[in-house]
Amino acid sequence: MTALRQAGLILLIALGLAGVTAAVHPKRPSFLAPPRDPNEVTLAETKQWAEKVLWVDARSASEFASGHVPDAVCLNFENWSEEFPKFLDLYTPGQRVVVYCSATSCQLSREIAAKLKASGVDGAYFLEGGWEAWKQQNRQ
Repeated sequence: MTALRQAGLILLIALGLAGVTAAVHPKRPSFLAPPRDPNEVTLAETKQWAEKVLWVDARSASEFASGHVPDAVCLNFENWSEEFPKFLDLYTPGQRVVVYCSATSCQLSREIAAKLKASGVDGAYFLEGGWEAWKQQNRQ
């Protein structure tokens, strides 16, 4: 019985130390935040990619006309049938494609990236923060 008590005591001490470490460690994961989507990328990540990124603007044509990432293609659900063939002309297999919409709360970029993947574009991602994040980081 002594061995069992000692094992229990060691287990309690280990759990206590693990709990303290989890609470104060500077690199601890957030247990409240949802896990990050593997298809979501940050601007910093896109800048590290050596090859050219093909940018896709999922906003409306009028929003695209008022400002967009340089060399971006406007591709959304409203213009999909007309613009998707033009997108394919610009796309090189294996190229990374980053889709963005207006802001973090906008879901269009996720949906367009998913539709691109379903259409055979394997390297389709969506931008964290969307157009607003890009504008903020690229202000002159």
